[in-house]
Amino acid sequence: MQFRQLLLLLPCLVLLVALLAPAGSAEFACNSERQVVSCGQLPVETASQQAEYIACCQANVVTPAAAAEATRVAAAAAVVRQELQPAQMRPDLDPNGPRSTSLNFRWGSCLKRRLVVMPTFVGTSWTTVKQTVPSTLSRNVINSVRDRALSILATRAALSSVHNTYASITSVNAASSFVHPAGLSGPAELATLRFRVANPNFRSPQLGAFSVLLSGEGVPPKTYPGGWAPPTNCPAEGYAGPLAMSKVQVLYGGREADSANCPANFPAGAPRDICGHISFVEMDGQMAIKQAMAYWATSDMRYANNALSIIEAWTNTNAAFGLQKENGPLEAGWGLACMAKALELLRDLPRGRAILPSFVAYVDNILMPLMDTYVIGMTITALRNGAKNVYGNWHTTIADAMISFGVLADDRGRYNIGTELFMNATRDYLKWGRGMMSTVDGVQRIPGECTETLRDIYHAEFGLGSALQAAEMAFQQGDDLYMAGGHALASAMELHARIIMADKKKEEPPLGFKWYNDGKGLPPAPAGTEYRFDMAKQLWVATDKTTFKPVPGGELRDGVKYLLGVKFLPTGAHLA
Repeated sequence: MQFRQLLLLLPCLVLLVALLAPAGSAEFACNSERQVVSCGQLPVETASQQAEYIACCQANVVTPAAAAEATRVAAAAAVVRQELQPAQMRPDLDPNGPRSTSLNFRWGSCLKRRLVVMPTFVGTSWTTVKQTVPSTLSRNVINSVRDRALSILATRAALSSVHNTYASITSVNAASSFVHPAGLSGPAELATLRFRVANPNFRSPQLGAFSVLLSGEGVPPKTYPGGWAPPTNCPAEGYAGPLAMSKVQVLYGGREADSANCPANFPAGAPRDICGHISFVEMDGQMAIKQAMAYWATSDMRYANNALSIIEAWTNTNAAFGLQKENGPLEAGWGLACMAKALELLRDLPRGRAILPSFVAYVDNILMPLMDTYVIGMTITALRNGAKNVYGNWHTTIADAMISFGVLADDRGRYNIGTELFMNATRDYLKWGRGMMSTVDGVQRIPGECTETLRDIYHAEFGLGSALQAAEMAFQQGDDLYMAGGHALASAMELHARIIMADKKKEEPPLGFKWYNDGKGLPPAPAGTEYRFDMAKQLWVATDKTTFKPVPGGELRDGVKYLLGVKFLPTGAHLA
């Protein structure tokens, strides 16, 4: 009888051995760049977390055929982009150009000066310069400049229609004082967009952008290991969604806890192990905002109805969203940021007005509690317990979602929570390279680095993209968040753009950085270990391949800042 019981238990024992096998073995090796980017920050404190880590590494193995196809598609997209948008030197970066000196902002009682530190690059060398800019723009200044520009339009016959459209679509809520419709584009920008698309003889880069929005040409696909990628286009007909799910349970790394949650119409070839993330964020969330913008550019109701169908489907179908202590808050923030902006643009259509109350209730009951618990509960608790470098892309994502939803729902309290989170997050997230943070642990940091720059550029883009979107949402309401942390967003964009362009051109990165090069850039890890990046320490740490525990004294202190994850660019849902 005992032998029979052993035979029955044998499959379970084999599974247990497989789950606890060393991550460095041939089957569970987790040291490629894609695996480190996707799985490197997963906690491995328990057996179940170790199993999640191994499963994440397995899911992110890129076969040679898939890698070759991704390279081919990316190269073809690069050719299209080059044809659509010829490379041009930005005037403010041209040392001999008209903007090589500080702009004259006509300083006075309305504008106060502030010196901000910016990195500047020549080849791999870098230095910092101080530029004189307004310390902040008050709501009166922002609105006065906008009103002045619109009044000029009204006096020009050829452009008077822009002013007229603006006047006809703009409203202000008496209770919240929010201007509508105002996503990343406010009424003035929407009126201008519609005019430029309708008048192709009017020279504007928006015509090219409009073409790319609809066709997806030149947009690099986010290709998954199996070769599938979310659509880059914005079709008036034929979209595969909505992909609404009654239950979403997202683990760390974006994996779905139960594939039975996947929608029946989940795209063939798409990775089912991350169906919640794919459905809510990379398919429906991204498509909702693209379709809403396509409606504003074309006045074609098919686009508006596509976006509203997506939002309505999730409102009526999704009854549970998680997991709270894993990726749930982040996924909720990503999808909400997109859908709230989309519905804001469509709020004045009859169908938009009908959906709005139920969507607000859905968010308040299902999505927002996840984010509140993470920000107000988990983050504050971690800070009180002495945790370091806590703020990251999750916080800027949630700030973006809260600000966007606050505007949509005319909820000034929620908007204020979002702006406060934005200020706290960016102040800490972008603190590097300034004052006491100029040299940390013997390593010189550059203004513009964020807490995740040395983790990987992929997640740094998540954080910066959401921060930019949150700042622009607020700017449309007359609030200047761009000035946060001493205008730290500007220096962060300069530095990360330089890193990305160096990778694209196969050049060396700025001095002090070194390419990770699929792990070959790092020194060899001690025997039986692999390096994992520790966000709190801002160091690579040798980790035991069997126990997954950090090796005491295993910090890599070679003074080099390794760069990875540049190639795994986020989708348009995550970038401003």
